[in-house]
Formats: sequence, C-alpha cells, structure tokens
Amino acid sequence: MDIFKRIAEYRDEKEKLAWTGTFAEYIELVRQNPHLTMSAHSRVYEMIASHGEYEENGQRRYKFFDQEIFGLDRSVEKLIEEYFHSAARRLDVRKRILLLMGPVSGGKSTIVTMLKRGLEAFSRTDRGAVYAIKGCPMHEDPFHLIPQELRAEIEQELGIRIEGTLCPSCQMRLRNEYHDEIRLVEVERVLISEESRIGIGTFSPSDPKSQDIADLTGSIDFSTITEFGSESDPRAYRFDGELNKANRGIMEFQEMLKCDEKFLWNLLSLTQEGNFKAGRFALISADEYVVP
Repeated sequence: MDIFKRIAEYRDEKEKLAWTGTFAEYIELVRQNPHLTMSAHSRVYEMIASHGEYEENGQRRYKFFDQEIFGLDRSVEKLIEEYFHSAARRLDVRKRILLLMGPVSGGKSTIVTMLKRGLEAFSRTDRGAVYAIKGCPMHEDPFHLIPQELRAEIEQELGIRIEGTLCPSCQMRLRNEYHDEIRLVEVERVLISEESRIGIGTFSPSDPKSQDIADLTGSIDFSTITEFGSESDPRAYRFDGELNKANRGIMEFQEMLKCDEKFLWNLLSLTQEGNFKAGRFALISADEYVVP
C-alpha cells in the first residue's frame, strides 16, 4: 500500500464532505432529508443501529459492540433500549444523566470511547451529517434561527422538531452581520471530532480548590472588556468550556461522584431545562447528554 497516496485520498474524501450554503438552501436539504435535524440522542442511536443487530439465545445483540465488549450483553441491551432508544423518541428519559458505574476494567471507558469514535465516523456519512450555523462557537442547530412564535407552523410544514434558542454570539451576529435576514445566514456541515473539540467534550475533575467552573462553561475574556465595553457583550466571552464544545454530541464527565457539587448544578440545569448559566448569559445546549 502506498501510505502517502492513502493519506491523500483520505484528505480528498474529507474535503468532499464540506458543504456551505445559506439557511434558505439548508431548508431545502431538510425538505428532502428531515433526519438531518435529529437530536444528539437520536444520532447516537441511529449510529449504533446502522451497524445492525441480531438475537442470540434470546438476547438482542448489537454488532457495533461485538468486537470490544464481551459478557455485558444484558447491560448493553438495557443501555440501548431503555436509554438511547427512548431518548431518541424524545421521551423524558433524555432529561436524565447517563451514569455508568461498575468495577475497574468493567468496560465503562471502553463503551464511552466506542460511542465517541462511532459518532465521529457516523458524522461523515449521509445519514449522520451534522449542519451548524457557520462561525457559531457552539456549532448550534440552524433552526434555532426560527422565532419561537413561528416554530409550530414550520415544524408542521417540514415534519421536524425545533428545540433550543440561539446563543448570545449568534444573536448578535444575526443583528449586526445579517440585519435579521435569517435566510442569508451561512450554514456549514461540521464533522464531529474530539480532537477538534466539535461535538465531543471531556471533563476530568481535579483539585476542587483550584479547578474553575470555566472549564465547563467558558469564561469572560477580561482583556477585551475595554474594546467591547461590557462583560455582557458576547464578543467578550470565551465559549470554550467543555459543555460549549460538546453541544450536538457527547459530553463525557469522568469521576462524576468525586466532583465538587458546584460543577454538578450546571448538569442539573442542562438536563432538566436545556440550558446552563455561563457568565451573564443563559446558554442553550439542549442536544447534549453526559456520560461519565
């Protein structure tokens, strides 16, 4: 095999997946493929289901886990059916935090790693494609541009569900750059990547006395206050917390039970209300779920 030729082919394949257009053009894509608006829970379930399933000794098994997970058939079936499948159908189970507990070497980290790698690969397929507002620090759903008052009509027209609100950064850009012309807002296809911090976040608790909540929610960039004049200006805020970057995908929260409770309040708000408080903003992140 020519290694460098294969690398070039991989780069070309990635470039072919790139797509940029206006919100008006994106709506036409959704008319043809409503699944493009699926939630994060639905995307993970679809990713697992796309590998196939079968029954063995009366137990449902998922081919996605066959190569690395052994002896946990019942636990895996319960995980998929009672959590991901139900959450994909938008039942209330999606408002719960998924907590994996068990002995050392019990497969917890392996399952999480497989889900993250699988989601990265799935986002490169037609079925798992993810589209976001171009330039949004949270890679948010373009349909957040639709005013709340009009959503019921548009949901019925397109056969989709719209949840969540526009982040402060995009609210400002919509006013200043696009002059409230929603149809002109640029939309792009994004590839979920832990390395690039798109759709996957990981939080590892450390010394409670030194760890900052900004690691989760982002922080104010005080060096820009004199430039923008206010802490409430979205341009003065760093949307670089793990919750910000995990939007539309998976948030892994390691050693959750050892974490200081001030970090957990954000998770409660996130799962129950679909938002978390950051600085002077309430940031919507309705498509996330947490896997410690």
